[in-house]
Amino acid sequence: MTNHNLFLVGKLGKPHSLKGYQYINIEYFFRNFDLKNTQFLIDGKDFVVEDFKTHLKNRNLIKFYSYDSIESINKLRNKTVKISSDETNLFINEENLPWPGFFIGHELKKDNYNLESYEVLDNIYFCKISGIEMSVPYNSNFFTFNDGELSLLDSSLTV
Repeated sequence: MTNHNLFLVGKLGKPHSLKGYQYINIEYFFRNFDLKNTQFLIDGKDFVVEDFKTHLKNRNLIKFYSYDSIESINKLRNKTVKISSDETNLFINEENLPWPGFFIGHELKKDNYNLESYEVLDNIYFCKISGIEMSVPYNSNFFTFNDGELSLLDSSLTV
């Protein structure tokens, strides 16, 4: 995995079992994906997910290949988990949109607007776009993703 264009997507927690699972506080967008065989970067090293699953309410468990004991995963506790922008096309939601975090600080295609930030409220993403006063819901009514480019559809949102 390249070390440029890395994005923070989670933080590892305490070990959960003797078999190498541990808690992860992962970015909301990634919680509904099958992350098996996904490559993450932790402390500059590549880690590949062997298993990822939900646990109780809003908690998730993750297991990396070659990490099978409490001792091995306890060394990862409180470490940040990053993903490369090379993975953009692998994580597309039901509205055919990638995680908005990949585009923060980037100009939206053909729009001369920048995606400044986003927040999740009641499981809905809202994006702050330069030049637009209100937050824009991150869905296919307002955004499209084609050929690796994110575009804002409704230019009438400008003030």
